[in-house]
Amino acid sequence: MKRILLTGGGSGGHIYPLLAVAEKLQGNNIRYFGPQDAWSAYIRQAGIPIATIAKAKLRRYFSLLNAVDAIKFIYSILQALIKVALFSPHVAFSKGGQCALPVLFACKIYGVPILIHESDAVAGLTSRTTGKWAKIVEVAWEEARAFFPNTTVNRVGIPLRNALTKNKETAHDAKIAMECDPNGLPVLLIVGGSQGSERINDFVLKNLTELLARFQIIHQIGSANYESHMRLYEVAKSSLTMELRNRYHPYAYLENKMATAYRAADIALSRSGSAIFELAAFGIPAILIPLSESANGHQQANAYAYAKTGASIVIEEPNFLGSIVIAELEKIIQKETRMAMSVAARAFTPTNATELIAKDILSL
Repeated sequence: MKRILLTGGGSGGHIYPLLAVAEKLQGNNIRYFGPQDAWSAYIRQAGIPIATIAKAKLRRYFSLLNAVDAIKFIYSILQALIKVALFSPHVAFSKGGQCALPVLFACKIYGVPILIHESDAVAGLTSRTTGKWAKIVEVAWEEARAFFPNTTVNRVGIPLRNALTKNKETAHDAKIAMECDPNGLPVLLIVGGSQGSERINDFVLKNLTELLARFQIIHQIGSANYESHMRLYEVAKSSLTMELRNRYHPYAYLENKMATAYRAADIALSRSGSAIFELAAFGIPAILIPLSESANGHQQANAYAYAKTGASIVIEEPNFLGSIVIAELEKIIQKETRMAMSVAARAFTPTNATELIAKDILSL
């Protein structure tokens, strides 16, 4: 039995892959090193012990708060040095994000073999730094190889949880479960990443009548924005008929219903983070709206790399207008186009990322 350290955090894109890999490593002594936040609660629910590490935000702009976070960062390194020594892991696996850097620095000091996973086509600063210390770098995108020239790099895709991969519902049953009419209009799934997107939510409200005239909608709003969005929706729905209202299905966070929502969806409107790989696994044609402020422009890089496969199209935020989006949705939803994009989506990525990463972890 190995002692395996998991680290990374700050979003679902970091936490869910860690949980997926942990599912394949059952029987080993696994511990998570990361921030105490809403996302670490999912780690705790999975029965994985947590070693809390203070988080410090790295800002790429001038701010007096950088001085405060510099102190926090030094403290997080001291924490990591003590807690990693006490756990004495055989191997460390990082998904990047908050606290990964100080934890992996401690692992490097103690000679713990490191394996990291990079989700984006453009590697982030943490991955580029810790990749120099890693024995193996796993990447989701072929384009990311260039950022790790002196390390063993494997392209594996993104680990998906059993809750997603084991879901075998039919589209008919999934639509009923999501309160959609299986014989009605096509189902449009709208997601803005694990934390939601205020811009996408605003777009939905502004174009609700036109969208609901063409689609049934499953909308993941994001927990932080849910209450404010629903207040605005209460005003907006006064202009909707009851028939249109019944086609709109808003959720703060789909969580345990995510796989069912994917099975129910005929088409998706999404940001271009880790959700791309989940959409691909379910063969869902998509319109991608990359976040313009994403670090290193990684969402744009992801979106255009995926669009090359024929599984999606990209609409940049300056063109994120109702008339443009609806025109593209109407093109994609045509049967032949939708089928071709679905085939391209399913062919895009390896489907066994979780097994491949777990095997490499155990080999170190």
